[in-house]
Amino acid sequence: MLTKSDLMSYAQCPRKLWLEKNQPQSAQRDVAAERRMREGVQVGSLARLALGPSVIWMAVGDDKEAAAETAKKILNDRPDTPAVEVPMCYKGVYARADALVPADRGYILQETKASSYPLNKDKTGPGKPDPHLVLDTAIQAWVMANSGIPFSGAELNLLDNRWRYPGKGDYSGLFRQLDIMEEVMDEINRVPQLVEDARNVLASKTMPSAQTGKQCNSPHSCPFHSHCVKLDKPGPDHPIELLPDSAGKLLAKKLKEKQGYVSLLEPAPVELTGKAHDLYVRIQKAHRTGRAILEKGCNEAIDALPYPRYYFDFEGIDLAVPRWEGVRPYEQIPFQWSCHIEDAPGQFRHAEFLDLTGEDPSLGCIKAMLDTIDLTDNGPILVYFVTYERGRLQELAERHPEYAPQLEVLISRLVDLLPLVKSHYYHPDMRGSFSIKKVLPVIAPDLDYGELEGVQDGIGAQLAYIEAAFEVAPDSPKKAEIERNSLKYCRQDTWAMVEVAWFLAQNGRPTRPEDM
Repeated sequence: MLTKSDLMSYAQCPRKLWLEKNQPQSAQRDVAAERRMREGVQVGSLARLALGPSVIWMAVGDDKEAAAETAKKILNDRPDTPAVEVPMCYKGVYARADALVPADRGYILQETKASSYPLNKDKTGPGKPDPHLVLDTAIQAWVMANSGIPFSGAELNLLDNRWRYPGKGDYSGLFRQLDIMEEVMDEINRVPQLVEDARNVLASKTMPSAQTGKQCNSPHSCPFHSHCVKLDKPGPDHPIELLPDSAGKLLAKKLKEKQGYVSLLEPAPVELTGKAHDLYVRIQKAHRTGRAILEKGCNEAIDALPYPRYYFDFEGIDLAVPRWEGVRPYEQIPFQWSCHIEDAPGQFRHAEFLDLTGEDPSLGCIKAMLDTIDLTDNGPILVYFVTYERGRLQELAERHPEYAPQLEVLISRLVDLLPLVKSHYYHPDMRGSFSIKKVLPVIAPDLDYGELEGVQDGIGAQLAYIEAAFEVAPDSPKKAEIERNSLKYCRQDTWAMVEVAWFLAQNGRPTRPEDM
């Protein structure tokens, strides 16, 4: 029997479906998927509560077809009552409807997702739904209508990210429904062929051929990506897609389509057009020579910075279902920061903040920052990708306007290391990326995020926070372990900025603290 999930996997990539059934052990842990699953469980629970106390919750045993027949009988007996988790079967395809809501001529199929309600460009009306959500709903609608359950409409039940949690467990405004009946009816005709093609893939003992590409991350990252990369047909050592950012990717596509270039080494430098021409030429030269390039004058911007210098990094949590009053769905709330302070050249001290209590961490975050960063010394606050830290400070000022003047001072002192790196440096091992996790290994190879225990990236930090703040006992060894790992991860992020700044200043390597 095929499930809706099987068909969605096939739609993303036929090989993904085949591997799920035949080589599940080839999958790697996907922390992003783990987080989506946790959010989906919580969002689904609140969506069921919103339908009222008399909702029918369908039971499902091992025999899915029998459960689907029982569900139809219950719906016939109680046609005016909403039903959730409804099992449905048609010609060996199984799906469970999140909710069937009674309507004039049958049921509205309501699919709940932990996604934000889309708005049009002027933010005044509904926007277009994500195509993969439409297909997800269309598969269910096809099974529903053909199995004999009256189908009269389709809607997505999404999170209204303009709504702010009023507190006291009142989530009555969390959801907003988007009518997608027209889109579903356009897509539903695709489902029979999808079913046939998926069955053909699963009937084969041979894994489908595929080349890794955009489908590996759309609509979600695939846990088999690392497995499939090893099976890719050999490509150029320096693919033209290494050109960075959206403008670089667009230029790469243009050069590939019009000139047939597949390698970054093929275009003449004059063909690497655009505002980032100098950057593209530097990247191409580095790949041609196999050597890093550090432009002259890279030290000037760093040398001009006064002391003390504050190297600062936030970690934030964006919960689908807000837990703290005044917070919107997916609003980033800082729960942690690290700050390495260089009082004079080579003289460092460290401060940090981490709140794992599960209470709103924002006020404690502000107070700890103001205890650490002197508002009068005019010391620069160095960050990597200023958009994130500036955004968090602005949001903290909005939530706590009594601290807005102090936070505005901090915002005015932010200095972004990322554009300085982009303007002056590139190493072929960075592979077109200027992420600090790509830059650090080539300038400080002894600092490896992969060697950190428990928390190795931002999503891992978020998962660790959710577990420590909401799921484990306050005095448990697990919570203490998460605290140690979280502090070490964030501390490495700010020490990485120290390494970057010293590298750009051509001052050699700073003396690494004992706790790093």
